[in-house]
Amino acid sequence: MTTLITGATGLTGTLFLKRLAEIKPNTEVSCLVRETSNRSKIDHLNLKINYYIGDSKTAETWDRIFAQSNFEIIIHIVQLNQVPVLINSLKKAQQTPHLIIIGTTGIYSKYNRYSQEYKDAEKELLTYSGTYCLLRPTMIYGSPQDQNLHKLVKFCDRYKFFPVFGSGNTLLQPIHADDIAQTLVKAWQFPNIQGAYDLSGASIVNFRELLTIVSKLLAKPVYHLYFPLNIGITIATLLESILGDKSPVRREQILRLQEDKAYSHESAKNDLDFEPRTLEVGLQQEIELMRNQGII
Repeated sequence: MTTLITGATGLTGTLFLKRLAEIKPNTEVSCLVRETSNRSKIDHLNLKINYYIGDSKTAETWDRIFAQSNFEIIIHIVQLNQVPVLINSLKKAQQTPHLIIIGTTGIYSKYNRYSQEYKDAEKELLTYSGTYCLLRPTMIYGSPQDQNLHKLVKFCDRYKFFPVFGSGNTLLQPIHADDIAQTLVKAWQFPNIQGAYDLSGASIVNFRELLTIVSKLLAKPVYHLYFPLNIGITIATLLESILGDKSPVRREQILRLQEDKAYSHESAKNDLDFEPRTLEVGLQQEIELMRNQGII
């Protein structure tokens, strides 16, 4: 199966290619990367990798690629909001490869400033004349490359406390990046599997329980510093007005922490043999990795 992958040098993409190299060594795949992308983590894999240089958010890149090649499968791991550009270029080229798309359960949020873009992208998928499999992960963790629990663990290790805005009772169900990678391999192996699937971790915890697990695995106290929700929103709004995108916390982040983010993965379990690891196991692996790299 001729396959093109975007996001190959990112966290999920790198883990996917590692898994692919283990079960299908010497497989030939193509990767769309930027000129500045660091390919060192995938160049040594037991795969035959062909590179296309470009930007997956631009129609010019896709039009150029489709003028040269015709793929059976495209695995789009980078931002979901780029899907309309990809599909429009496929329509112009009159090509209908099977699409495997990484989306997000953020589409369910009423606060997410990008949720409308996610919804628009999924609507565009519905117009696609080919077939697709859409995978919607929850909060992704599992590596110093992640932008979520890695930062939380690092903060807790250094300062031994973490701010909690509101009650801390909202539910979380983070998913390890390698569990997504294994599911991507399964979706690649069986392109007859189609439709949309939510991918969540094996553990459902509230925010206070998450901090307790981190404290246990770090083997040091992590104190919960509670702030009333309205104070947290006020501080975040002020920081955003002063620092803009450099603000360490955004108003939307605090609001989203008040939403339950637990989603059933029963459909993925039935169709894709999805069996995610527990949060404690996944965090233990991430913390060991951070210690080995001298991050904590």
